[in-house]
Amino acid sequence: MGWSRQFIEKVRDATDLTVVASDFGDTKNAGPGKVKLNCPLPNHNEKTPSCYVQKEFFKCFGCGEGGDSFKFIEVIENCDFNEAVKKLADRAGIIPSNDDWIGGGAGEDKRKDLFETAALASDIYLNRLLDMDNKDAQKARNFLRDRGVTGEMCRKYGIGYSFPKQKGLSDNLIRLLTPKLQTNFKKANVKNEEIQKKIENTLRGTGLSSEYQNQATDFFFSERIMFTIYDASERTIAFSGRQLPGGPEPKYRNSPATEIYKKDQVLYGLNWAKKNFAKEDCIIICEGQLDVIAFHESELGIAVAPCGTAITENHIKKLANYSKNMTICFDSDPAGQNATKKFAQWEERHDLQIKVATLPEGKDPGDYLTEKNLTALENIVRESTPFLRWRINNVISNENPQTIEERVQTASACLQLVKDHHEEMFHDDYINYIASEFDLPYSGLREKYEILNKSQKPKVSQWQRTPQQAKEESQSKNTEKSQPNTGVRDTPSVLELNILSLLLHNRQTLEAAKILPNHLEPWLFPEGAIRNVYNALVNSKSLNQAIDQLKGTESELSIVSKLRTSKPTESPTAENAIKIAGELLIRNVENTYEILHERAVENNDLKIISDLGQVHTNKSIMQNEGYDLFSSEADFLIGWLRERLFTMDSHSEKPSHDH
Repeated sequence: MGWSRQFIEKVRDATDLTVVASDFGDTKNAGPGKVKLNCPLPNHNEKTPSCYVQKEFFKCFGCGEGGDSFKFIEVIENCDFNEAVKKLADRAGIIPSNDDWIGGGAGEDKRKDLFETAALASDIYLNRLLDMDNKDAQKARNFLRDRGVTGEMCRKYGIGYSFPKQKGLSDNLIRLLTPKLQTNFKKANVKNEEIQKKIENTLRGTGLSSEYQNQATDFFFSERIMFTIYDASERTIAFSGRQLPGGPEPKYRNSPATEIYKKDQVLYGLNWAKKNFAKEDCIIICEGQLDVIAFHESELGIAVAPCGTAITENHIKKLANYSKNMTICFDSDPAGQNATKKFAQWEERHDLQIKVATLPEGKDPGDYLTEKNLTALENIVRESTPFLRWRINNVISNENPQTIEERVQTASACLQLVKDHHEEMFHDDYINYIASEFDLPYSGLREKYEILNKSQKPKVSQWQRTPQQAKEESQSKNTEKSQPNTGVRDTPSVLELNILSLLLHNRQTLEAAKILPNHLEPWLFPEGAIRNVYNALVNSKSLNQAIDQLKGTESELSIVSKLRTSKPTESPTAENAIKIAGELLIRNVENTYEILHERAVENNDLKIISDLGQVHTNKSIMQNEGYDLFSSEADFLIGWLRERLFTMDSHSEKPSHDH
């Protein structure tokens, strides 16, 4: 059950899918009552329109998906049938009456409780921030005021303040949410004896609580500025908590992935920006929440940012449905520069027109909000540099050539960028640009470009290579390869040594943090002396007992000697221990990932490449959130790594564990 049949048909009659489709891409006439467009559906990239739309139905002849207006919205917006009906009703200006909704049941969106709970939490955080009688929140208000964020802006963008971590369990948020949820569930006719269990499941499902000492706790976000994250439909789905100066690391702590929050698909600010995309025909991509807010307070309310992860192709695919014109406005530091370079892999694949807004060194968009100088930010964006020119300029600035030999060498590297660029009509202009920048003759560079063009085979991406091309390439690479790496190494990395030192000198810290025995396993250490020392320490109460269990090899004794003098000046906290163990996990994941990815590319194995995408996403999230060993991402990576290592072990193809 859900919406009444009469209401559904009313919405259907009021909806013209050919008009709705224009919200998700440029449409072209395809005959009487028909339009066509590049398929906007997830996981389908195409350069020529193959999705045909009529008033009530659509069919994509590329991916095979098809159906009515409601199915179109379900697939694109990632929602259920009843939610799709409501979205199209809202679009048509149809306001449902009480009689139009005929009850929950199997058809009702099971995520409704999660959305409502997240919204309630957002209100609680906001009220806590704006309550002038709340002295604890004054430091948060000062922080925001110093950055140009007013109380009205906090209401507009859903900015709040979380509760402090207390001794024992911190249940402040849960305490305030519980009576509200009890009321909601009673109205929904949930049995009294089931309400408490439903509350606990809902809080966990929303990512607002976790289990600690057999009780629900909410100290995940302790004394942080809380940015509410909305989906494209303005529903509250998650939070990003920013540390206050001097607060606990990491700088940003984001909600874990949940049924309503998929980090590689959600973009902060999309709910506000999408209303302005058609007007500007451009999208600004920046790094953080305050950056997005700065743009939305300016005349350029078209900014978005990833949430808790680096920008992914899923993000790009979603944004490309709104506009192909994208301006990147990342920080000018090395991390921001490297993130900008990533867009080269998506430029051609999604037919993007990319520009780069270059900010002064040490500045980010949020600084212009602080300085109340948003006009300057707007001017920087409107004067953005085309992506290829930015890439060339980036090479020049990094190399800083002085001699004629250095200028020629750097110019050659820039010519390679030009040659590889998919839009050939720009090539000659950029050859001329390079000649001007390096004070070199155009004719000479043009000749060098032609030589490059003739001498190098056309670049074929891993997605375009035929199986035969992949086989030939793999055979060529493997002709001179040595035997597979055994994964044996006798010198521990810094991370491994830190863990072994904790195990020897601060075992109680590892146990209190619950790292032992379930989250630190022998296979995280390379075979040989390092693993032997680890096993001996785990099964001993002292270093002398551990030594008795060892073979006494030179490598083992060398490690033991280092451990004798490795005791820290002060006992590490459980948080530090968790971070160190989390970093060790990530390093192992990276090593194994690289081996499998290289092998998959060589063999043109698209399935493995696709599967590794999920590994990369979880790894990035875990890194961004401070290497939390007890996150859902860590659980995924531990399971994946354990399985991969054992599989590789059985084939005598183990990772090198080089760090």
